[in-house]
Parts: sequence; C-alpha cells; structure tokens
Amino acid sequence: MNISPSDKALLISMSSACLLILVFFFLGVKPYDKDLAEEFIEIPVIAEVFPEEQELEEQEMIDTGERLSNQAYDVNKLENESKAFEDDDIRKAIEEKLQQSVQDLNADNDARLKALKEEQEKAAELKKQQIEEEIAAREAKRSEKKVGKSGRSTISYNLIDRTAIELPNPVYTCDAVGKVVINIMVNSAGKIIKKSYNKSSSTSTNGCLIDQAILYLEDAHFNSSSKKEQLGTVTFIFQG
Repeated sequence: MNISPSDKALLISMSSACLLILVFFFLGVKPYDKDLAEEFIEIPVIAEVFPEEQELEEQEMIDTGERLSNQAYDVNKLENESKAFEDDDIRKAIEEKLQQSVQDLNADNDARLKALKEEQEKAAELKKQQIEEEIAAREAKRSEKKVGKSGRSTISYNLIDRTAIELPNPVYTCDAVGKVVINIMVNSAGKIIKKSYNKSSSTSTNGCLIDQAILYLEDAHFNSSSKKEQLGTVTFIFQG
C-alpha cells in the first residue's frame, strides 16, 4: 500500500500527540496519601416532578389568576355602576330643572295671556259703552220732536216711541232767557206722573223759568203704551 507524504506527516503528528498525552498523564498521577482528608462534593438532587403534581400546580395558578381576574372585573363593575348612578342622578337633576323651567314658562305665559285677555275685555266693554252712548244719542235726537214755536219760546221732548197728544206752547213773563230741561215720568195712559229739574242739561238756573216750565207740563199728555212707566225729558228754550 502506498502512503502519500501528507498521510505520513499526519500519522507522525498524531503519534507525537498521543505520546505527549501519556507522558503528561503519568507525571500528574501521585501515590495515594492516607493523610489527606477525604472531601465530599454534594451533588444536588433534582426532584422529579410527577405529572399529577404539575397539573395541580397549574390548576392552582389558573384558579389564582381567575380570582385576580374576577376581583379586577368586580372592581371595574363597581366603578361602572357607581358612574352609572352618578350619571343617573345628573340626568334626574337636569330633567327636574327642565321640568321646573317649563312650568315657570307656562305659568308666565298663562299670566300674560290672562292680562291680555282682561285688557281686551276692558277695551271691548269701553267700546261697547261708547257705541251704546252714540246710539242712544242718535235715538234721542231722532225722537226729539219740536211741537211748537212762538216768537219767545220753543219746546221739544224726548220720549222714545211716544207721541205728544197735547203739549202747550209756553208764554212766559220772566225777565230771563236760557234752556230749561225737565225730567218726566209718564205712565201707560200717557199722563206725566213725575217732574223734576235737570240741572246738568240746563243752561239756566232762573227760578222763574223753571217754575214756568213745570207749570206748562201740567196739561201735557202723550199717547198710551204698554209700558207701565217710562222716563223722558222735555226741553224749553226761552228766547226772550
């Protein structure tokens, strides 16, 4: 068998290395010395973990984690419930405030509407009175009839729906002039049953003129009516 030079060099190197190892080994070995104290090296014993014990430990860890998780969940739940209660109280307070505002606004509107209605009623009543006064004035003017006139006096009356059958034209001897209005009350037969001086409508307060006017009405007479009593006026204008 032919060995190449490189193989030879490799074998020589390996043989030299083995020889050196043996020399160093024998040089390092010493005879047993009884005086030397024996040394014991404690080798730690690794306890074998059985599958059942490992499962129990894992289950305990899971239970502990679940308890912690449940505690955390309960804390979050309590916080959420507390926040919900606070939100509910705030919502109720806002609703009560809004309801009170609506009630106040309704009360204010009712008061304004009531005041406006009262003002409208007063205005309507005042307008009604004015219209009634205007109608009464027109009716009085329409019913006032002049029945006689002389060179010295004029007489007229205001008695709605009644006609003067007899109303003497006055001739007086008083040294005065002016208008004298006499209030009269006429019964159903047309007779004057009451007479009185109307100061507010008269322009003269002369006693002679007033007496003459009342005296002339003694013979006055109007047509009959179904009205038991009726009020009216007779106006004398003494021209002088």
